[in-house]
Amino acid sequence: MCGARHREQSCGPANRGGGGGVTVPRKSNLGVFSLSWPIFLQLTCTYVMGLVDVWTLGRISDDAAGAVGSVSTLVTFVLMMFSFMGQGGSLVYARSLGEGRTTKVQEYYFVALLLHIALGVVVGAMLYVFAEDAARLMGLDGRLLSYGTTFLEVVAAGALLHSVMAMLGGAMAANGFTLQAMFAAVLTNIVNIVLIYVLVLSPSGTRWGVQGVALSTVLATMVGLLYSVRLVFFRIGITFRRPASARDLWAHGALLMTFTLPTMLEPAFWQAAQIATTRIIAAVGTDELSARMYTLSITNMIGMFSSALSQGLQISLGHLAGAGDLDGIRRRAHGAHLAGSAIALALALVTASCGGWVMGWFTSDPQVIDAGKLLLWCGLLYLPGSALIMTTASTLRAVGHVTYPAAVGILVLWGVFVPLAYLLSLPFGLAILGVMIAMAVDENLRALLLTVRWRYLSAPERAHRIVKQPETDPVA
Repeated sequence: MCGARHREQSCGPANRGGGGGVTVPRKSNLGVFSLSWPIFLQLTCTYVMGLVDVWTLGRISDDAAGAVGSVSTLVTFVLMMFSFMGQGGSLVYARSLGEGRTTKVQEYYFVALLLHIALGVVVGAMLYVFAEDAARLMGLDGRLLSYGTTFLEVVAAGALLHSVMAMLGGAMAANGFTLQAMFAAVLTNIVNIVLIYVLVLSPSGTRWGVQGVALSTVLATMVGLLYSVRLVFFRIGITFRRPASARDLWAHGALLMTFTLPTMLEPAFWQAAQIATTRIIAAVGTDELSARMYTLSITNMIGMFSSALSQGLQISLGHLAGAGDLDGIRRRAHGAHLAGSAIALALALVTASCGGWVMGWFTSDPQVIDAGKLLLWCGLLYLPGSALIMTTASTLRAVGHVTYPAAVGILVLWGVFVPLAYLLSLPFGLAILGVMIAMAVDENLRALLLTVRWRYLSAPERAHRIVKQPETDPVA
């Protein structure tokens, strides 16, 4: 912990030099790309970890893969909530660091850790107690129900680990240490693969099946968490400080929830919209549903790049907002908005041009391949807009406007996308093409609404609404 005021700058996290202390990272050191590429690799590791689990389950039996695939929707939703909660906290930390309030941000770390622990305990307990009910809700019965219940019960033990890991990852990211967070993800992935071989695939091993896959994930997450703890507290030197009073504790908690709740709600409603869309596509036909599942594996990779760019942008702009640098915010946001959309368009074009070859990786069914090629070309209509949504929403959140992106996302998703997807695909007979048209309308409409909002707020006469001049705080 830091004592005297003259030591405050040496208590914040940054690059450690020699044997001395650490210093708060300056905004000039937090470029968008340098923050984003480790986040992309971190997201890729998480994605690969899921693929390894699915592949392993397929080696056990198709029933095991299908059952766990069904309940994984719920698990993915929970992990996504932890991740977005960590990102919301990261935004609060970044803004405070940009303002130079080192002591204040140390108190935010402490309160955020308490919130993540509480959420992890509650969610883990609910997953364990209601594991069988949740599996039934996903339509499982018989042997499939047993597989799904077993997987949820074991994964429930790791909920707290995932929650705390998300908090520590957010703290590292806010201080510019996205590369270190990436190393934690890589280590988790490696340990998961080794444990799966030992517990599930090794001919001379225990062959624990579904339980072994779930246990591998939990134990690997524990190793990743321990490594993150070592990074945060011993390598980087981030300090956690208990607030001086209960009043400060509640005030910090309220501020953190103000930023994290909208950030968590939007992906929750998005996930629900994807479930509704899947049911619509299933009603169209099994070939179309299979093609949609396969092409999601491709478009999700493009989406991960956009997500990484938006997270790096949010951290960078958070520091600039705290420092009151409106010109820097405008320049960095403009460049990221253009780059994100342009790269997404280029990747979508390359993928669509190679559609037949790409779909051949997944299936030999000519009808599924044809449907998949159509879906990949449709990516040109919505993937650039999706990238613009992510970067613009992150820009708005970075300057403190967290409610508007969430409200727009929820209202347009459920007021435009889902109804339009149903109408165009089934009553109008456009099948899966109708869903893609609805998705293009949804993504581009949201991108337009967010862009208009950002241009309105960033006008010079309204600059005071998104940034403030840094103040000297004798305590923080």
